[in-house]
Amino acid sequence: MKFFDDQTPIYVQMRMEIEKAIIKGLIKEDEMIPSTRLLSQTYQINQKTAVNALSDLISDQILYKKRGIGIFVSPGSRRKLRDRKQKEFREEELISIITKGKELGIKKEEIIKTVDNIYQEKREEK
Repeated sequence: MKFFDDQTPIYVQMRMEIEKAIIKGLIKEDEMIPSTRLLSQTYQINQKTAVNALSDLISDQILYKKRGIGIFVSPGSRRKLRDRKQKEFREEELISIITKGKELGIKKEEIIKTVDNIYQEKREEK
C-alpha cells in the first residue's frame, strides 16, 4: 500500500496531510494526535520521517508537546493554517489561473460567471 508520491519528501506530505485534517476540523484544537510510532506504522514509513513532520509543525506552533503525554493541536492552529493557505491560494494559484485565462483571451466577465457558477453548485450540494 502506497500513501505518498515520489515528487515531494514524505515528511512534507505528512505535514500537509496533518494540516489539511486540522483545517477540515478532523483533528480539533487541543486534541492529541497519534504518536510517531503509530503514524509510522499506519503510513508504513520510517519513524524518523514522522518525527520530522511533527517537529516542523511544533516549531511552527501548529502543534505543541505535553511532556510524557503526547503531541496536541495548538489553540488557534485552524485559523492560522486557513489564513496561511488562503493567502498562498490568492497570491500563487489564483493569480496564475487568472493570468492564464487572460493569455487565452478569456474575458473577466466569463471568469466571474464561472466562479459564481461554482459557488452556486456548492450551495446546492449542502
